[in-house]
Amino acid sequence: MRRTIPLLLLALALAAGCTRPPYAKPGAELTAVEDDYTDCYSKASLDVNTPPFPDRPLTVVDQDADACMKARGYVPKMRLN
Repeated sequence: MRRTIPLLLLALALAAGCTRPPYAKPGAELTAVEDDYTDCYSKASLDVNTPPFPDRPLTVVDQDADACMKARGYVPKMRLN
């Protein structure tokens, strides 16, 4: 039981840091980054869920969303902030 509580707190802290989009752009506000990420991820998900279906859909969604965000001028960053 003593190990469970610290592990749970650590998991919650990491999960809280992973709620932001994993991209950054100088001068962009968080709401703009979130909106762009939602748009890119939604478009990538729609493309993957339209026939013909790819063999590894989650990988394709991540790659397509990443390419979309890079095209909009964002750079990848760590989610732990």
